Amino acid sequence: MTLETLSLFFALLAIAATAATIGIVGIGLAGTTRVGAPLRHTVFSAFQGLELWLAFAVAATATLASLYLSEVAHLIPCTLCWYQRIAMYPLAVILLIAAIRADHRIRIYAATLATIGAGISLYHRFIQAFPDLEGGTSCDPNAPCTAAYVEIFEFITIPTMALSGFLFILALLWLDRFNTPADPPSLTANEPEKP
Repeated sequence: MTLETLSLFFALLAIAATAATIGIVGIGLAGTTRVGAPLRHTVFSAFQGLELWLAFAVAATATLASLYLSEVAHLIPCTLCWYQRIAMYPLAVILLIAAIRADHRIRIYAATLATIGAGISLYHRFIQAFPDLEGGTSCDPNAPCTAAYVEIFEFITIPTMALSGFLFILALLWLDRFNTPADPPSLTANEPEKP
């Protein structure tokens, strides 16, 4: 496959992730009303138990896509791309472990990484759109942060794809919060009570 074909595929995944994020947030907010509560319950309960697995799939896909772009397509990651990778790569590992263990307490850690990554992605996309605002101080001249190596539909760049992945992970973690009991069982729940 060519870089153009895979870039289009990644862009379509980003659009799908953005649509799913908007759907989750929209249904979640509509569920705060008496009319929307049954819809939220029906839709959200359909994903019960899958939220961490889906979040892992998003993080793993983003990780593999970034590795493809740098290691196979030989695009040199800029400084901000590396910062986004620093946020995304651990998400793939910790979300997999959390999904296997059904450990819903991972949300705070995963949400922190995803929020940081989303902020970096948003800033990165901003300076790609307005390169004069970057000032040339934060990036390597050989791999400028303002360059858009991939641009699909004239607005989806690599940071846009990363941003959609981070936001989708945050939406899935929010969905997990709704579908998890208020007080999840402790990992040491099988231990006898101490007198």
